[in-house]
Amino acid sequence: MKNRNEMTAVEFPVNPIRMRACRCGCGYEFQPNRKDQLYIDKRHYDFDYNQNKRKIKNKHIIVTEKQLRLNNRVLEKHYVANIESQKKEPIKCYLDILKAEGFSTKNYIGVSEEGTEKFYLLYDYYYLLFRNKSNQLIIEIYKN
Repeated sequence: MKNRNEMTAVEFPVNPIRMRACRCGCGYEFQPNRKDQLYIDKRHYDFDYNQNKRKIKNKHIIVTEKQLRLNNRVLEKHYVANIESQKKEPIKCYLDILKAEGFSTKNYIGVSEEGTEKFYLLYDYYYLLFRNKSNQLIIEIYKN
């Protein structure tokens, strides 16, 4: 006569839920503890969320933020390079030079208007655009 435990072990598998591939894309298979478990653990879930869903959802924010940081670095470079020659006055530069370094006038944090002048705000600097007598765009850089 067979032992009762041996009989049930043969007839019923240990875990009725099949092996699954982790949804994060790591390629690992795991034995789920619940029928609705899609990831091996929280670390794999967080990886999937951060690399796929959040990155796609915030793609335009990431691109804009990257351009704002670049604009700030370019203004800082020109401001620091010319601050020794001029004391407490705005730094004047041709806009074409800044654009060659990747500066974009489309991205800024805010606008401040004083009379007829529009100041465009960035993180650490703000600037004013105007045309000189030969119709070239000049940028005046100020530090916050």
